[in-house]
Amino acid sequence: MPQWKRMRRPQIDAMDRKKIVVLPVAAVEQHGPHLPLDTDCVIGEAIAARLDEALKGQMLILPTQAVGCSEHHMAFAGSLTLEHESFRRTVIDTVRSVIRHGFGRVLILNSHGGNHAINAVIGEQLGQQFPEAQIVVANWWSPAVKALAEIREGALGSVGHACEFETSLMLALEPDMVDMDSAIDDGKLHRVEAMRLDMLHAPAASQYRPFHQQTTHGVYGTPSLASAEKGQRVLEAVVESLRALLVELWPDMP
Repeated sequence: MPQWKRMRRPQIDAMDRKKIVVLPVAAVEQHGPHLPLDTDCVIGEAIAARLDEALKGQMLILPTQAVGCSEHHMAFAGSLTLEHESFRRTVIDTVRSVIRHGFGRVLILNSHGGNHAINAVIGEQLGQQFPEAQIVVANWWSPAVKALAEIREGALGSVGHACEFETSLMLALEPDMVDMDSAIDDGKLHRVEAMRLDMLHAPAASQYRPFHQQTTHGVYGTPSLASAEKGQRVLEAVVESLRALLVELWPDMP
C-alpha cells in the first residue's frame, strides 16, 4: 500500500499527479463494551488499502485523521473529540498541502458518522478554494447502500454504531480485538417514525441527540448478528462500489 508518510521525497516528486490521494478521516471513540476505540480507524484504513489494490496501485494514502468530531460520545469513557472548526481546519490544511504539491484528485474517505456534516462543509469549501482540483467526499458505506442492504440481516437500526456491520468488519480485520462475550444489542430508534435512521437509511429530518440518550451501552445496532464472513462480504461490496465510482469519475487515471 503506497503510504504518503512512508515515501521518500524523490518518490513523491516522480509520482504521476493523476494519482488519487486518499485522506481517511475517522474517530477515536467508544464502540460499546466489545470493540476497540480505534474501530473507525481500522475500518477506514482497511478499505483504503483494499481499494488501492482494486485500482491496481492508483492511489496514494495519507496519514489517517484519527480524531474526529465525537462530542456526542463524550459521556462514554475513552472517547476523544475535536471541535468542528479544529477538524475542518486540520482536514483543509492537509488537503491544501497535497494540492500545493501538484496533486489534483483527492478522496476524503470517512468512516465516522459524526464527521458527516462537517465533511460536507469541507468538500464545499475546498471546491470553492481550489476549482482546478477535484475533491470527493464519501462515507465508506454510502456508495454501497444497495449492496449492503442485501447483506444486512437485522431490521432498521441494526447497523449504526458498534453494530451488525462494524462488528462484522472488526471480526474480519482484527478478531483478537473483539470481545463478543461483551457485545450487547442496543439503540433507541427515534420516536418519530420518519426520523428513524441507521447507516443505510437517511431520516426525513435530523435532530441532535447525544449518544447516551440513544443507547445505554454505547451501541446502536445489533452486534449479535455479526460474523467474520459477513465482514468480508461487506468489505468486498464497499470496495467494489467505491472502485466503480472512482473509475467512472476518473476514467483516465494512470
